[in-house]
Formats: sequence, structure tokens, C-alpha cells
Amino acid sequence: MIKLIYIIFIFLLAGCQSILPEKTNKSEDNSGGYYLDDGPHKNIPKDLNKIPNAVPKNEILSRTANRPYLVFKKKYTPMTKLEPYSETGYASWYGKRYHGNKTSIGEVYDMYQMTGAHKTLPLPCFVKVTNLINEKSVIIRVNDRGPFVKNRIIDLSYAAAHRLEIIKKGSELVRVEVISPHFNSVQYKSLHTFYVQAGAFSNQHNAAKLLDRISKKKIEKKLNKIIKNGPLYSVRLGPYSSRDKANEISKFLSEELSLNTFVIMDK
Repeated sequence: MIKLIYIIFIFLLAGCQSILPEKTNKSEDNSGGYYLDDGPHKNIPKDLNKIPNAVPKNEILSRTANRPYLVFKKKYTPMTKLEPYSETGYASWYGKRYHGNKTSIGEVYDMYQMTGAHKTLPLPCFVKVTNLINEKSVIIRVNDRGPFVKNRIIDLSYAAAHRLEIIKKGSELVRVEVISPHFNSVQYKSLHTFYVQAGAFSNQHNAAKLLDRISKKKIEKKLNKIIKNGPLYSVRLGPYSSRDKANEISKFLSEELSLNTFVIMDK
């Protein structure tokens, strides 16, 4: 009986959102990839682009939602304190199936607010999510656990996914960075290194050509290389010990080679 109660508690805690088979469906109006019994409402609110980003603030962490838990025989150990964090991977989104249900911290999920779910970040917390294909970003409040499907690092609300333009595709390569009023430049410099991403290509040959163009510029010698992220080949320069230095290189490349560069933070 104790074991049964424990299992029930774990699934309530992980009320996430994506404890579902990795199968998708397409609606007749091509509104996008989503879980078989999920998706958007028939009548979507207008002006979704006007929904504001979440505003980071100091919040007390949940005492229950940050305990270790088990889903599909896999144990997850959430972070128990807020600290600088960055990762790259695929984001998905969840919609009407969970709209109005409670999240892992007991709040009501609203698919038209800037929220999301993560497996191990401390709840609640705020993160910046950047679509690495079109470079659009949103700031969301993470208040749920998930996604528990292969190759997904974060689940986004419908509103957040709409702003990042991943509704139709269903998932996309993103960067997730924790944002907190607690953090300052000293913390980031001591805990992180920074890289400049100069481009991302589906063809490795094109990535190599860009790397060759960059090598002809007089830039401080660093480990410039091609990184494979899923189906993409990213051209990355670094590491740099400060964001200021990385921004300097990013700006130089943008002006000299007309590239859409951006800075990546990594541990």
C-alpha cells in the first residue's frame, strides 16, 4: 500500500504535461504537431503576440515539487536552489488537454500565459528560451515538471511556443537560460564560459565554408569548431571568460561578415 501511495504521489508531482507517447497529430487547418489527444482550441485568442513575457522575481521554491521523483522507471533529482544554468536541446509545447489542470506546484495551467515545464530546474523559476533557428526569445515562468518524452528538454505553453514560431512544427532547437534577480556579472564570470555562435547549417560543408571565412579574419585564436546539434551543424567560437569579450567578437563578426551572430553561455 505504501508503495502504491508513493507511485501515485510521484505522478501527481510530475503532473507534467508530457507523460505521453511520442506521437503527434495534424489538425485539418495544419495548426501543428502535438500529442494525439492534445492541441490548440478551435477558437484561439487574438493578439497572442501581445502577451507579455514573464517578469523574473524572487520567489520561494516549492517544498514538494523539488524532491527527487520517478517517472517511467527513471529517477529525476531536481535542483534545490537557484543558480546560473544553460542548456541546448529541443522544446515542445502542450495545450488544451492540460489547460485548466493543476501544475506540479499546484497552480492552474493556462496555455495562454508565458509558462513551461522542465524535468529538473527548481520550481518555480524563470528562464529565457531562444529559438536557435530564428533567434526569437521569450521569458517564461517554469511551474511544472516535464517533458517526459525522448529528446525534449522543455515544454512550453501555447503562448510561448506561438511567440517562438514553433506551433506548426511542434518542436524546435532552443537554448534555455535561467534568469534571476540574484545573479550578477561576478557569478556568471566565475561559473560560466561564453561562446559565439556564428551560424547553423543543415549541410556540414556550408558550416565548414563559414569556418574558413572566419579563420581569415584577425581574431584572437580560440578553439573555433563545428558543433553538431541534432540535424544542424553550428559554427562556434570560444570559449571566452567573459560575456563582454564574447559580445565584442560577436559584434566584430556581425559587422565584418554580415552574420547574425549571438553569444551562448555554458558551464
